[in-house]
Amino acid sequence: MTVEQFIIALCLILLCGKVLGSIFERLQLPAVVGEILAGLLLGPTFLNIVTPNATLAVLAELGVILLLFSIGCETSIKRLSQAGGRAALVAVLGIVIPIIMIGISSAYYLTDSYFTALYLGCALTATSIGISLRVLSQAQQAQTDVGNVILGAAVIDDIAGVILLSLLFNFASFGEFDLASSLILTAKVLLFLILTPPVTRGLLYLARALKPFADKSGYEVIITMVLICLFSWLAHWFGAPALLGGFAVGLALSRQFTSPFNRYLVNPFSFTHKMEISTKTMVDVFAPIFFVYVGIRLDLSQLDYSSGGIMLLVWLTLLAILSKLLAGWFGGRTWQAKAVVGSAMIPRGEVGLVFSELGYQMGIIDGKLFTELVVIIAITTLVGPMMLKWSIKQQVKKFPQVKPN
Repeated sequence: MTVEQFIIALCLILLCGKVLGSIFERLQLPAVVGEILAGLLLGPTFLNIVTPNATLAVLAELGVILLLFSIGCETSIKRLSQAGGRAALVAVLGIVIPIIMIGISSAYYLTDSYFTALYLGCALTATSIGISLRVLSQAQQAQTDVGNVILGAAVIDDIAGVILLSLLFNFASFGEFDLASSLILTAKVLLFLILTPPVTRGLLYLARALKPFADKSGYEVIITMVLICLFSWLAHWFGAPALLGGFAVGLALSRQFTSPFNRYLVNPFSFTHKMEISTKTMVDVFAPIFFVYVGIRLDLSQLDYSSGGIMLLVWLTLLAILSKLLAGWFGGRTWQAKAVVGSAMIPRGEVGLVFSELGYQMGIIDGKLFTELVVIIAITTLVGPMMLKWSIKQQVKKFPQVKPN
C-alpha cells in the first residue's frame, strides 16, 4: 500500500465511520453497528474502495487497544473481583456450550472431519470484548454490576481463546496436544494480568517525579502512549492478546486502583487524571477505525446463496446467538440483567476472525467453510450490539436506579 492509498483509505474510514455512526446514534442504535456497516460499504462487499491490508490492520489493533485502555481507566479492580464467580461461570459456559452445539451441528451438516468441526465450534467461542464494551460505555452501563460481570467474562473468554487456539495449532501442526506448553502459556498470561497494574502504577510515580517543571509539551499523553505500547508488547510476548496490555495500563490509572501499597503511596490522582483526559481524543479517533475495519474484512459476495446454504447459515447463526444467551442466563438476577449479559457475549468480532484466518491458512477449513464462518461472525457482530442496546433499555426501564457504580 502506497502512502497516497493509505491516506485516502484512512480519510474514507474516518469520514464514513463518523457519519454512519452518528446516523445510527440518532436512530437510537449503537454507533458501532453504523461503523461496521461503513466498513461493509467501503470494502469488497459493496464498493471495494478499501481492501484489507497489514497497515490498516495495525491501526485497527491500536484502536481496540486504546479502547480497552479507556475501559480500564473506569474499572475498579475490587468490583471486578467481586464479580469474579459469576463472570467465570458465564465465560466457561460461553465456551463449552458453543463448542458442543456448533461442533455437533458442523460435524453433522458441514464436514466429515471431527477436528474441523471442533475447530469451527472453538472459533465461535470467544467474545469481542471491544464491541460490547463500546455499547455499554455509550449507555453508561460499563461500571454497573452487570457491566463488571461482562468485562470479567470477556477477559476470561479472550484468555481462553488464546489457549484454545494454541492447543488447536499444536494439534494441527504435530498431530497431538501439548499439555505442558498450554499450562505454561496459561500461567504466563495470568502472571501478566496480576503483575502489570502494580508495576505500571510504580512507573507512574517515577514519570510524575521526572516531569519537567511547567511542561507544556504534552508530557502526559506521551507517557501514557509509551506505557500502553510497552505493556501491549509485553502482553503479546507473554502470549496474551495485546489489547490486555492496554486494559492493564488503564487499571493502573484508574482512580479506584487498589493494592497492598496504597497506605504508603499517595494516589497521584491529578497526574493520572491528566493522562486519562489527554488520551481521550486519541481513543475517539482510533477506536472507530477498528470497527470500520471489521466491516472491511468481510466479503459477503463469497457466500453460498443457495436455499440449502442459506438455511444452514441461518441455523448455525442461531446456534451462535442462542449459545451465548444461555451462558448469560447465569450472569444476572433478573431476566433483564441476564439478557444484557447474554447479548453482550454474542459479538465474535476480531477473535473469531483470527480463528478463521489461521484455520484457512493451515488448511483446517476450506474456502467455503471459511466464508460461512466469517459470515456468521459478521452477523453476530451486527446483531449483538443491537440486542444489547435493546436489553439495556429494558433493564433501565424496569430498574431506573441502575447507574454506574
